Amino acid sequence: MLRGQKKILFVFVLGLFFLASCVSQLKESKSLYSKGSELSREYKMEMAYSAYQKAYEKACLQVKKKPSAQAYMMKGLSELELEMWDEAEESFLKAFDYGFEKGEEWAQNISLFSLALSMEEFGLKEPAADIYDYLLSKSKLRQVSMLSVMKYSEFAIEKALKEEQNERLKQLENLFKKAAQLTEKDLSCGFYHYLKSQVLSHMKRYRESFEEAVMARELGLPTLEIQRDNDNQIVFCFRTLKDELTAGDWKKFESVYLRWIKKWGWEGPESPDWKRS
Repeated sequence: MLRGQKKILFVFVLGLFFLASCVSQLKESKSLYSKGSELSREYKMEMAYSAYQKAYEKACLQVKKKPSAQAYMMKGLSELELEMWDEAEESFLKAFDYGFEKGEEWAQNISLFSLALSMEEFGLKEPAADIYDYLLSKSKLRQVSMLSVMKYSEFAIEKALKEEQNERLKQLENLFKKAAQLTEKDLSCGFYHYLKSQVLSHMKRYRESFEEAVMARELGLPTLEIQRDNDNQIVFCFRTLKDELTAGDWKKFESVYLRWIKKWGWEGPESPDWKRS
């Protein structure tokens, strides 16, 4: 009898240990993923990639030990950050099978985005752009939506700049409307303001371009490269407006400009902090 009780107790303790281990793996995966997101916002991309890789590994262990909707969701999110498109699609479908309602839709979004990447790679830019255009407004998966905006805007601006003046302006206005609609949906997204700034600049509306670039910088941008390009846009607007504005308007603008760059720690009107020697 005593031996049987010990055996039951052993199995019970082993079960508790196994359960705690599973909970721990999932918790660690979530924590590492959050850490990766934080590092990415700080533009520490190598460290962010490492955190996402570890989050992925923990999620893989979790789905092997105790598969669940949460485990597959974390696996899919980590794979998405690591650009493992096919694997992420499969993980979200698994998450859907385990009860995560958005899993199927997310998987479809990733499948479409992956298709667009392939089409672009093989020279079919226009059909790829159509897919990006669809996803930037329809995708509920933020990563896919954001990547699609980046891809589509790059294509649309390049295409517009090849056109004659009237057609160029028409296409730029259409792109600006799309960017404005995206901003209305999520005013806090720095990249949408960056896109508006870029388009406004090509439309020669430099004061508005400057204002959107300031918004973009304050809200944060997805990569260090984009942040620096945005800073260069701010400097470009400064130089252009200096030549275009009347003396009175320039004095007002310069006062505003100098307050902003002081806040950012720039060495001078045309010297962003990252250009320090």
